[in-house]
Amino acid sequence: MARWIRGSAAVLLTLAAPAVSTSGALTTGLKGTSPAVIFPPGYGLTLVVTVAVTTFAAILAALIARRDALVAIPVSLGIWAITGLSVVVVAIQLGHTGLAHWGVVLVVASVIGAAAGLPLAAHRGRPQSCSATFSVSG
Repeated sequence: MARWIRGSAAVLLTLAAPAVSTSGALTTGLKGTSPAVIFPPGYGLTLVVTVAVTTFAAILAALIARRDALVAIPVSLGIWAITGLSVVVVAIQLGHTGLAHWGVVLVVASVIGAAAGLPLAAHRGRPQSCSATFSVSG
């Protein structure tokens, strides 16, 4: 049960972290329609923070879930990478630079997060079982 909880925590951490990129736009007033969208001040900083938070989340996921994070990190960040690629494709079709930047940042955050978390998870080893066995040698 503890292993399932650690794996779930790793998935939730790595799924939630890239969502930071949307927080600034949602809370500070994204304005305009499709090609005329105006991004709020600090949007660039939000994108940089997205990469940092995603990397931190992947490292934390690796520390929590250990080798189980070898599945959690690529699945969760893979979803965000695919989303980012989709955003870039749509942004190119619409001719919208700000939207393309967001898509690129999602892909970059996913790749950097995975590059930071996966080697750590592989190095950490299998999670220890909660029950311990002791041997008495005489």
